[in-house]
Amino acid sequence: MIRVPWAPLNGGVFLIVFGIVMLLSLVQVGGLNLSTGIPLIFLVFGAWLIVAAFVVHGPDDRYAPPRSMILAWGGMVAFLGAIWYVATLSLYLVPVVILMVIVVVGIGAVGYALTRAEAKKAHPTVA
Repeated sequence: MIRVPWAPLNGGVFLIVFGIVMLLSLVQVGGLNLSTGIPLIFLVFGAWLIVAAFVVHGPDDRYAPPRSMILAWGGMVAFLGAIWYVATLSLYLVPVVILMVIVVVGIGAVGYALTRAEAKKAHPTVA
């Protein structure tokens, strides 16, 4: 399996997302403008980091970031982008987004706990 360096890959994806969203907001496609385009960049790039944490295998360097750190940063960036994007549309919907994110994080925590429990059960101890 090919090991990809994180920095050039994520930097390139960020530039692609930034260029596409700014071009669309410049032309105002779908009601997109600068005030809604910039938070959308953070939202899409955070979603990319979440996907990349599961799909892309990083380098086998001992100093490379672990997948959980990439997942956490992607979640934080996407969360901030979602809050910012919704706040530009309607300030009244911000608590709804925060509560939805809390529910999704809770579901993820339960799923993680269940997968860790399965991993513990799969290794029987030999006496």
